Amino acid sequence: MKEGYLQNKIRELDYKLKQQMELAEHLEKQLQMVIDSKKQYKVLFNKLKELDKFKENILKEIAKENKSEIKSIMDQSSKIIDKHIHDSVKNNIQEVKRYVDSEIAKSKDMAFDKNLVLKISKSISFNEQLCNLIMEELVKERVLSNERVDIIKKRASIRTEEQEK
Repeated sequence: MKEGYLQNKIRELDYKLKQQMELAEHLEKQLQMVIDSKKQYKVLFNKLKELDKFKENILKEIAKENKSEIKSIMDQSSKIIDKHIHDSVKNNIQEVKRYVDSEIAKSKDMAFDKNLVLKISKSISFNEQLCNLIMEELVKERVLSNERVDIIKKRASIRTEEQEK
């Protein structure tokens, strides 16, 4: 019985040992799978790091290109605006020059007209004084009477009014 008991115990221990061995193999396989998956994850993680570096480099490159494009566009815009301002100022100066020239011409014409009017008014005043003096002399010489002179003056004023209309 002792031998049977020992054999049973040996069988039980052998069975438990086999179970433990199977469990150990199973755990070893799982450990190997974890190690393999860790390696795969590590590779993926490294690829993600490389992807992040690539992304950062692309973003830096894009920012650099955007900056140069913006600078180029601003330079072009500045040149276009400067040209437009220059053209506008040039046109405005030419318009002002034409206006000033026309005003100078008008003022010269007005000065000429003013001088002409002054000359004519002096001539009219002279003729008027001459006529008055002649009539006074004619009255003194008794060629015309004062009444006749008054009638001539009235007729002259009536003719002047008609000519003005």
